[in-house]
Parts: sequence; C-alpha cells; structure tokens
Amino acid sequence: MTDTPHQLGASRTLWELVTRRATLTGDRPALLQGDRTLTFGALRERAERVAAGLYGLGVRPGSVVAWQLPTRIETVLLSVALARLGAVQSPVIPFYRDREVHFALRASKAEFFAVPGEWRGFDHAEMAHRIRLELPDPVMVFEAYDSLPDGDPSVLPPPPDDGTAVRWIYWTSGTTSDPKGVLHTDRSLLAGGSYLAHALHLEPDDIGSIAFPY
Repeated sequence: MTDTPHQLGASRTLWELVTRRATLTGDRPALLQGDRTLTFGALRERAERVAAGLYGLGVRPGSVVAWQLPTRIETVLLSVALARLGAVQSPVIPFYRDREVHFALRASKAEFFAVPGEWRGFDHAEMAHRIRLELPDPVMVFEAYDSLPDGDPSVLPPPPDDGTAVRWIYWTSGTTSDPKGVLHTDRSLLAGGSYLAHALHLEPDDIGSIAFPY
C-alpha cells in the first residue's frame, strides 16, 4: 500500500519515517535554512553517508552520542544519521556551560560528543576537551558544524527496527539543581509529532519553523 503523509506517523523509528517520506515525496523540500534547501530524498541519502562516517569513528547501535549544536541543516543531518545507526542521542542545550555539560556527559555515560567548535564567541570545543579530561569514562569529541563525517553506506549495519528502545536523553533546564535526563523512544517522539500535526491541521505544503530544540 502506498503511504500518504498522514500514515507516516505509524513509522516505528525515526529512520523509517525519513525513509518512507523520502520514498513518498523525495523531491520535496525537507529543510530550509536561509538560501539553502535539502529535499527529503537528499536528506535520506546524505544522512546515510554521515552515518557511515560516524560508523568509521566507532559509533555503533546503542552508542551514546551527546551533541551540543545550534539548530541548522547539519544538526538535523547528524541526528538523522545517528537514528540510522540506532545510537542513543543526548542533545545538550547550546547555552549550557561547564557545570551542566559535565553533568550531562557523566550522567548519560556519553561515548561521543559533537560540538560546533567556536560558535557565537564561545569555544565549545575547548570546553568539551577540558571537561573530557575530568570524566570517569573516555569521550571522543568531534566537531560537527559546516562539515560532517562521511563514508560509504555499504559498511552500515541494518537500520534499527525497534521503536520502543530508549534512543533519546533530553535534559531539563537545571536552573535550581542539576539537569535531569528525560528518556524517550522514537515512538514517543513520533507520537508527539503526529498528535501535534493533527491538532494544527498541518498539510504537506505547510512550512514550520524549528526554533529550539531540534
């Protein structure tokens, strides 16, 4: 049976959603940033190459990958690539600094940490490398802003098919105490997105903004 946009919410995983949407409307815009456009087909294709590059760095299904990145096309590509691998993602709010980042990395037992380098006058890479030395478990720090890891998708393992496994660790603000990790599955995120789309009566031609967080 051919998918329709309203059936896509039944996808088991984020990667399955991206794949089904790329098959349905591969030539339609998926992401817009300034004068840049990425179609759904290109999103799937490029995300697989980024996934292969991450696989070359050692990211495997179940690896915990934290990232502290501004919302832009490359951030979405990285996130979708991690979803392709079945990694556990831990997005860290970009304005967090040493205390909160240290806590999030330690509490999540992150194995990898993607940062934008220097962004808006602050050197995230320097902070990440400094914190890395203080953690009990090793963390690989890499930059993911204008360029992303790249590789041959033929090396990739099969995509994940369990939408009920924990794939996301989101962090509360931590204003009065340490941030708290909130666990989500792909299905819980997709369900929330589906209900929101239904409540807003969204149609395939509608364009929405991604302010924060992705």
